[in-house]
Amino acid sequence: MGNRSYKILLDGRWSLEDMMNFSRVYFQNYLFLYCLESHISNVSTEAVLKDCELRGGFSYVNIYSIFRSYIQKIQKQDIPQIQSIQYASPGWLELALNPDVADQFAKVLGIYLGAPVAATAIYNRLHKIFSDLKKRREEDKLASLKLCLEETKVAQKLCDELSKGLGFQSIESLNKYTKDVEESSKLMLAHYRRITKIAKFIQNGKASFPIKDEIDE
Repeated sequence: MGNRSYKILLDGRWSLEDMMNFSRVYFQNYLFLYCLESHISNVSTEAVLKDCELRGGFSYVNIYSIFRSYIQKIQKQDIPQIQSIQYASPGWLELALNPDVADQFAKVLGIYLGAPVAATAIYNRLHKIFSDLKKRREEDKLASLKLCLEETKVAQKLCDELSKGLGFQSIESLNKYTKDVEESSKLMLAHYRRITKIAKFIQNGKASFPIKDEIDE
């Protein structure tokens, strides 16, 4: 691979807290796509998740630490590092990383921002299904309680729709591996939340994410 950098364009006023939050959430989105969007980095979903028990008290926040450890093990140079930064109006944040993953994330943001209201509506419906399931588990004191067949069908449809609204193309391979709509859905719900946090920087005029094909034109 030739150029292994990607430049995020910055504008407006940034606080230290902005930069801290932006860096953390961008990194999490990058890790998610690197490890689960299999057509980009040729990473096997099974290889990444084989040692994870996603149910049984596993925190979906912790999945990003697992993603990081996996990349560290197989391709350490793909862990993003700051290559250069200029704070001006406009400025930039140049990162050394896997540029294909960075470019895919730029496309993902464009897809999400093309119909954010629709994606949010799907997210809310899917999130409610599992919030209600959590309440039933607590009331019945039965952690193994699952969705009924009809609920499972609805949740799977919503999960697939959410993945489409987030530009995630590997939902079939994720479903094939998890064999559990709850696991797949909770991963996609976590991904949605992190995409929306980065999207706010775009909506507030603080950042933009060039797509390679557009730059080359």
